[in-house]
Amino acid sequence: MNNNVKKSLISFTAAAAMAVTGLGLSNASSAKAATTVQNAPSVVRTKNNSALFSTPSSDSKISNRILGSNTSWRVAKAVVDDNGTTWYLVGNNEWLSGADVTTASQATTEAAATTTATTQSTAANVISTAKKYLGTPYVWGGKTPSGFDCSGFTSYVYNQATGKNIGSYTVAQESAGTQEAVSQASAGDLLFWGGKGSSYHVAIYLGNNQYIAAPQPGESVKISSISSYFMPSFAVKVL
Repeated sequence: MNNNVKKSLISFTAAAAMAVTGLGLSNASSAKAATTVQNAPSVVRTKNNSALFSTPSSDSKISNRILGSNTSWRVAKAVVDDNGTTWYLVGNNEWLSGADVTTASQATTEAAATTTATTQSTAANVISTAKKYLGTPYVWGGKTPSGFDCSGFTSYVYNQATGKNIGSYTVAQESAGTQEAVSQASAGDLLFWGGKGSSYHVAIYLGNNQYIAAPQPGESVKISSISSYFMPSFAVKVL
C-alpha cells in the first residue's frame, strides 16, 4: 500500500473516531439542552427596549432586531438554560431573555405590592394627621380644629389626609368602605360602636389595639385602647 492511501485511511479513521465520541462537535452543540418550562405564560411584556436572540442563549444576539419597551408578545415556548435563565420563544426562532420581560403573574404581584405600599403610606398619613389634633376639645357637632365631635373628627382627618369625603356623621361613614370584623382591622381603618345603620361612635384605628377619637363632652381628642368594657362593634376599611 502506498503512502498516500495510508494517509487517507488514517485521516478517515480519526474523523470517524471524533464523530463517535463527540469531540468534533462545537461547544454549543455539546452543551446540555435547555429544560422546557411547563405551564409557561401565554404572554410576556418587555420592560424596556429588548434584544432578540436566535437561540435561548446570550451568545446568539440578533443585532438588527429590537423589541420596543412595554410591548406584549405571545409566547410559543419557554425554556430554562444551564445558568437558570428563562427564555421565551416569541417569534420564528426569536427568543427573549426572562430578565427583559415580566409575565402576567409577575405584573399582578408587582401591582399588588405597589397597591399595598400606597395603602400603607396613606394610612400612615391618616394617622399622623389625626395625631396633630390630640388635645382638641370635644364640641357637639364640631367639625373643625376649634372643636370636634367623633364623626366630625374622622371626617376632617380623612379629608385632610386623603382628600376623600367620608360623610359627616357615623351612619354615613359606615358606607365609606368595606365592612370587616374588628379583629381584621388595619391601621387607618374606622371603628364603629353600635349596630350598622345605628352606630353612635366612630374612631380611627391606630394598630396595636389602639384608636384615636374625640370621645365625649368634657374630654379632648385622645388615644385609647380597645377593651371589653367599650368594645367596637365593627370596622370599615376605607383605604
